[in-house]
Formats: sequence, C-alpha cells, structure tokens
Amino acid sequence: MIPAYRADNLSSPSIAFPLRLRQGLLQKTDERETYLMLVGTMARTPRGTWAGHPLFGFQEFFPEIAREGLSEESRARMATATAEQINSVLLDLGLTRYRVDSLVLDSPPKESRQSDGMRWTARATEGHGVTILLREQGSDRTVGCAL
Repeated sequence: MIPAYRADNLSSPSIAFPLRLRQGLLQKTDERETYLMLVGTMARTPRGTWAGHPLFGFQEFFPEIAREGLSEESRARMATATAEQINSVLLDLGLTRYRVDSLVLDSPPKESRQSDGMRWTARATEGHGVTILLREQGSDRTVGCAL
C-alpha cells in the first residue's frame, strides 16, 4: 500500500530543493551550489530529453557557439538568449532564489595560431570557454562557475 501524505500533516514534511543524493541518502546542501549543479546538468542535457520540462537542457548551445565564422556579436546574442531560456525553465520549476545573470564567453588565448572557429570548437568540445554567472534574487553579488 502506498502511503498518503496530507498537507496538514506536519509530521510528514515534504522534501524541498536543494538536495544531494550521496550513497543512496538524501542530504540538504548549499542552495547556491545546488543551483550551479543543476545548471551544469542542464549544460550536459540535450533540450527536450527530460520529461519534467520540454525546454530543460542546453547542450546544443556549445556546438552552436563554436560554429566557425560566427561573429562575437552573434555569440553574445546566443549567450544572452540561452541565459533567458535557462531562467525561464528555473522559473517554471519554481526555483526563483537564483537566476542566470549571464553566460560569459571566455576569450581564447591570443598566442594560439589556430583560426577563431577552431579555437572555439576545441574549447566548447572540452567543456571550456563559457562561465555561468548566477545572481541571488535581490542581491548585487554574482557567483561564477566554468562550464
């Protein structure tokens, strides 16, 4: 028999975000760290593959941003649009404490002799070249994490 939980039953509190599963046990964790882990998971997930939300995931962003011949302005527009989409998903999931402030495109090293397109492709394929900045609601502080 499946137990039934009632909202007015205070002896059975619901489990809320943020959580971490470690060795089969749920543990409460730092909320900011959990948001960063969630966004990292989104970065590795192709859009539309999670049944919980049709727009979850932005793995496709990395090969698109690395496309040869793409201007820096186009890359910046893509980063802004992707940050807005991530925030939309977080909002739809009821996660409102932090939002993606921006996706910052790291500059490739100038000493490299490869073309810009080749550098971006290599960096995006390796999972480097983009830093995500999260901002807590009502705060001026941001925290960054390399994707």
